[in-house]
Amino acid sequence: MTIPNEHEQLQSSPANDAVVSGADAADDSLVAAIERVTRPSADSSWDLATKRTVLVIMLVGAIYVIYISRGILPMVLIAAILSYLLSPIVGLAERLKIPRAVSTLAIYLLVVVALVLLPIIFVPALVDQLRALGNFNASSTAHAVLIWMNETVQSLPTEIVVLGFSVPLGEYINQIQTNSQQIQFIPSVNDILNYIQNFLSTTTTVVGSTFNIGVSVVGGIFSVFLTVLVTFFVSLYMTIDAPRIQAYVHSLFPPSYRSELADLLRRIGRVWQAFLRGQLILSIVVGAATYLALVLVGMPGALIFAILAGVLEVVPNLGPVLAMIPAVIVALIQGSDVMRELGINNLGFAAITIGIYFLIQQLENNILVPRIIGDSVNLHPIIVICAVAVGLTTAGILGALLAPPVAASFRVVGSYVHAKLLDYPPFEGRPLSKGPPRTYRRKVSGRELEALRSKEKMSGATRTTEMANPSSGQLAASMGQESNSPLPANSNGAGADRERLLSEREQPGV
Repeated sequence: MTIPNEHEQLQSSPANDAVVSGADAADDSLVAAIERVTRPSADSSWDLATKRTVLVIMLVGAIYVIYISRGILPMVLIAAILSYLLSPIVGLAERLKIPRAVSTLAIYLLVVVALVLLPIIFVPALVDQLRALGNFNASSTAHAVLIWMNETVQSLPTEIVVLGFSVPLGEYINQIQTNSQQIQFIPSVNDILNYIQNFLSTTTTVVGSTFNIGVSVVGGIFSVFLTVLVTFFVSLYMTIDAPRIQAYVHSLFPPSYRSELADLLRRIGRVWQAFLRGQLILSIVVGAATYLALVLVGMPGALIFAILAGVLEVVPNLGPVLAMIPAVIVALIQGSDVMRELGINNLGFAAITIGIYFLIQQLENNILVPRIIGDSVNLHPIIVICAVAVGLTTAGILGALLAPPVAASFRVVGSYVHAKLLDYPPFEGRPLSKGPPRTYRRKVSGRELEALRSKEKMSGATRTTEMANPSSGQLAASMGQESNSPLPANSNGAGADRERLLSEREQPGV
C-alpha cells in the first residue's frame, strides 16, 4: 500500500478544492468589477436627439469661425493652391528617397528665387512695350477720323427725291458737323501720365503731407510683405504635413462609408487638379502662342497682350474674349507698320487680330483642353459665366478665378447626393482608378510600439501555423489559383499536387 505524499494529499483534499474554487470565484468577481468600472456602459451613449443637437451646434460654431476668419481666408486659399501645385514635385522627390521636409524647403526656395528674378527680367521689357503704346496719339487719330467723317458727310446730297417726294438732308448734315466739332478727343497715354504727375505735384504742394504719404506707402509695403510671408509659411507647412492631413481627414469618416467618401474626395481632387495644373499649362501655352502671333503681325505692345491673354486664360470661355478686346481696339486705332507695308489698313489689321485670337481659341478647345484638362471641369458656358459673376460679386477677383472649379465640385457632390437619395450606386459604371498607395513615416514609441510588436508576433505565429498545416485549398490560393474543390489525391502528397499546379499553369489556355 502506497502512502500519498503531502503534496498529493493537498491536491486530493476536498477542503483544498473548495479553497481554490473560492479564490477563483473571488478573482473572477474582481475582474468583472474592474471591467464594469473601466468599460463604458450602454447608458453613456448619446441618443439621436443629442447627436443632432451637438451636430447643429458644431455646424453653427464652424460657420461662426469661418465668418470671423474671413479676412485671412484668401491668404489660406492661395497657400493651399500653391501647396497643391507643388505637391507633384515634392512627391517625385520623395519617391527618389529625398526626405519630404528637405525637398519641400528646396522647392520653396526655388520658388522664392523665381519670384525675385521674374520681375527683374520682365519689367524692362514691359516698360518698352508701354513706351510703344505711349507713342500712340489718340487725339490725332480721332481728329483724322472726324475729318474723314466730315468730308464724307459734305459729299452727300442735301436733298433726296423718292417717288416724287423730296427729303431734305441739309439740316441733318449741318447738325452732324456741329456735333462732331464738340467731341472731346481721347488723351494719349503720355497725356494721362502727365496729368497724373501734375496732380500729384499739385497735391503735394497744397497739402504738404509728404511724411504722411511716405508712412502710408511704407505701411502698405510692410503689410504686403507680411501677407506674402505668412502665405508662404502656411503653404510650406501644408506641403510638409499633407500626408498626415489626408490621413486625418480619412479617419474622420465612418468605416462603412470610408471607401465611398474617399472615392468622392478623389473625384473632387481630380477636378481641382485638372483646373489648377491644367489652367497653368494652358496659360503658359496660350500666352506664348499669342505673343509669337502678335509679334509676327507687328502688334504694338505684344508682350502686354500676351501676358493678359495668359492671365485671363484661368477664366474658361470668358477670359479669351476679354483678352481680345484691348488688342482689337489698339489694332483698330493704332495699326501696325508691318501691315501698312503690306497695304492693309487698320480695319483689316483689326480683323486679322480677331482671326488670330479665334484660331488660338479653336486650337485650345479642340486639341489642348481635351488632352490637358479632360472632362473633369466640363461645364456649360452659361454655368461658367454665372459662376464667375457670382464669385466676382461675392469674393472679388479670387472668387471669380476659383468659381469654375467650385461649380464643378458642387456638380460632383450633387451627383453623389442624388444617387444616394434614390438608392443608386453613386459611382456605378464610372470607376475611378486608385493611384499608388501613399505612405508617410513617423516615429512610434511607448504603448503603440508594444501593440505593433505584439500584433506582428501574433500574425507571425498564425502564418507559422498555416505553413505547418497546409491544405490543398490554401496551396491553390498561394499559387494564385482559385479552387472551389479540393485537389485530387496523389500518391506523392502535397509536393506532387504543387508540381501538377505548376504544370497546368504553364500550359496555354489554362
